[in-house]
Amino acid sequence: MVTDEARRARAPAVALPATLVPADQRQPIGRWAPKSGHKAAYLEFTADGEWHGSDGCNDQSGRWITAADGTLLATARAATLAFCADSVPIEQWVTTARRAGLDGKALVLLNAHGDETGRLSPTN
Repeated sequence: MVTDEARRARAPAVALPATLVPADQRQPIGRWAPKSGHKAAYLEFTADGEWHGSDGCNDQSGRWITAADGTLLATARAATLAFCADSVPIEQWVTTARRAGLDGKALVLLNAHGDETGRLSPTN
């Protein structure tokens, strides 16, 4: 049975705000760091559709794809669950994001409602 909650979770995402440039299949490639939180936290997108990251203590990974309008779909693999202070919910940011855009050099991840789930800066 498909519930109303399941329908809402799979509803089309709202468009990116006009202030963001839609990320395409090339733009997120590279290593990104959150603006705050654990200093070891990062997110890296590779050209072969893999993403790797860390909340600061746990390795995380999965697959990703984007479309020209900034649509983002990412899945996650199983991850360790060690606790650490100042951890950054990288996996949650990526897997709940439905749009990705650039605000200058910053990568901005947004959920289906257009709420920002994460903001990261390039590390190189």
